Amino acid sequence: MDFFPYTLRPYQRDIMDRITQSLQQRQPFIFESGTGSGKTVCTLAACLTYALANKKRIVYTTRTNAQQQQVIRELRTIRDHTKDARLIGVGLQGRANLCLLAHTDPEVEHATAEELSRFCSYQKKLTHTTKDKGCPYYRRLQEQTTAVEKLLTWTKHHIPTAEEFRTACADATLCPYEVNKLLIPDALLVIVPYVYIFDKTIRIKLFDWLSVAEDDVILVVDEAHNLPDYLRELYSAQLTTYMLTSCLAEIERYGDPTLADGRVPASRFCRCILDIITDLRDTYVYNLMEGEVRTSLEKTDAFIPSYEVETELLSRLTITSHTLNAITHDLIAYGEKIQEYRQKSGKLPRSYLHKLGLLLQFWTTIEMDQYIKLVVDAAQGKNPRIEAYCLDPSVGSEIFAEVHSSIHMSGTLEPLTEYRDSLGLPPTTPLANYPSPFPKENRKIFYSRDVTTRYEDLARDPSTLSRLWDHITSICNTFPKNTAVFFPSFNTMTTFRKNGGYPGMARHLYVEDQDMGQGALMNLVSSFRASGSSQGAALFSVMGGRISEGMDFPAEQLEIAVIVGIPYPKPSARQRGLQQYYEVKFGKGFEYTVHAPAARKLLQAIGRLIRNENDRGVAVILDKRAPRFHQFLPEMVESTNLLDDISDFMNAPHGQEHSKHPARSQKTKPTTPAAESMKKKRERTR
Repeated sequence: MDFFPYTLRPYQRDIMDRITQSLQQRQPFIFESGTGSGKTVCTLAACLTYALANKKRIVYTTRTNAQQQQVIRELRTIRDHTKDARLIGVGLQGRANLCLLAHTDPEVEHATAEELSRFCSYQKKLTHTTKDKGCPYYRRLQEQTTAVEKLLTWTKHHIPTAEEFRTACADATLCPYEVNKLLIPDALLVIVPYVYIFDKTIRIKLFDWLSVAEDDVILVVDEAHNLPDYLRELYSAQLTTYMLTSCLAEIERYGDPTLADGRVPASRFCRCILDIITDLRDTYVYNLMEGEVRTSLEKTDAFIPSYEVETELLSRLTITSHTLNAITHDLIAYGEKIQEYRQKSGKLPRSYLHKLGLLLQFWTTIEMDQYIKLVVDAAQGKNPRIEAYCLDPSVGSEIFAEVHSSIHMSGTLEPLTEYRDSLGLPPTTPLANYPSPFPKENRKIFYSRDVTTRYEDLARDPSTLSRLWDHITSICNTFPKNTAVFFPSFNTMTTFRKNGGYPGMARHLYVEDQDMGQGALMNLVSSFRASGSSQGAALFSVMGGRISEGMDFPAEQLEIAVIVGIPYPKPSARQRGLQQYYEVKFGKGFEYTVHAPAARKLLQAIGRLIRNENDRGVAVILDKRAPRFHQFLPEMVESTNLLDDISDFMNAPHGQEHSKHPARSQKTKPTTPAAESMKKKRERTR
């Protein structure tokens, strides 16, 4: 409790006690606690106390930069509370976010982590061997020891966020990435993106910088519900048409080597794979015979036999599997030569042939009991690909058995057994679910039965889309409150877009774009938040996205959340494969891979409403399938008149439980022009 800086809320002492117990017993602990309930500060207080007493270090993993900022802010509060100078924390991000050169060079800005690593190493080498070349930020780091020490002292005292740290380094003309490495050995707490722990190559570097063994590390996984899908994607691989086209462009520029001792030109090999991918798509996705024309675009992916690609390559090129293996190694070697040449020319060390070789090496050696292979028709048929998709996230979770203990937490982790089983954690792992500590009457959840986003229903009754849009616009236009509308996907969101806009929307509208960068997204969210203190605005976003997970909207920043449909996973071969795998392994295919992920996305979006005991908000689920999720949202009730029911809740005195239709005061009814219009429309309907 010495490290807990606030007045205790319900359940917080129990959370800290359970974490401490797990640390003492050296076992994992998995818990769910509602958004805004103080998970972060409870976990930090317990882990910091134990780490100091037992000479351990804490590695705190987050999925997004916004979550990392929250951890930094809580650590600052704890140190202000305790005045304990030992509480040093470092927020570490990848070179893409920290490299100052990457933000001034358009080519470097879009480099992969591997390319940036090679680019950085070469720049440092030039700095040591030449006087006027190399990275100026690294050079100053080597020459200006006083400036470095000043920055290190400032960082240990202020505990800046990664963004604040990068700005300070830019002002001092020092490399943020290298300065961070100097800070890590003294840091009790290191906050990192998932990749620093779950990519084995990067994890080895991190533990070298920490100068500790895995056994001396307490590992915290924040927003843990994201981890299984993250690991599946991390350990999957795909080969796209675009990538093969880039390989051919690279060959045209740097030469066409003959692979496997002159047996196969690289250009012929790449074109052969291009043909194979196209034929696999036509055969397995669209079931086309030779010469037939595709007429349907409903299916986008299909299973392919495990060795189909290799078999086709051997047959079409008239080679053996030994020759194919030699081709793979030659592609890697030739790609490395291209990387070196580009590097010496001052360009990004990028080679698509190198990537192709590595991917084929992975493709031909994976264990198929944990993978499926797919052909996918992407980008409206312009970029078909083959994909090796990882079904089992436990292939990347071995670190949990190596660290001292691991704490897994989220506001939406039910069913906890699915998370535990998916990651291969011991069946004896303690599980806990803590209810929201905030007054239940501060949040109301309604659902409507007259609409749905279910594909079959939309096809049978096209007017459903119009009713959906009527609900969305009437809610947004009637109430002068900040309102977020969460769609199941960007495709669903754009369904309602006409002539470049959203017709009938009278409220000022902010729309998240799928390709929006982090800076633009934060500016969008900041503008929307500020609207809550005036006449309110509407924000269009998606469930499971960056806004619906991890961003806070306290008080008037968000008072109404509209959930458009149920965010079930899109039907696909990949999804069927995942469901079948979990059905065979756990006997819970639908529950673990369809129902649970949809529930988590729903709960995350609704969780944006209430962040403290004084917040009030109303959520509306526009889908008749909502009752399927009563176990997760027991307070949810049906509404046959959404505008009246929302108004009842909004006009009820704060802290007072209200009946479904209390007497309404005319002076507190919404009086915007849109509200009057909707009132007349309802009267005409009646």
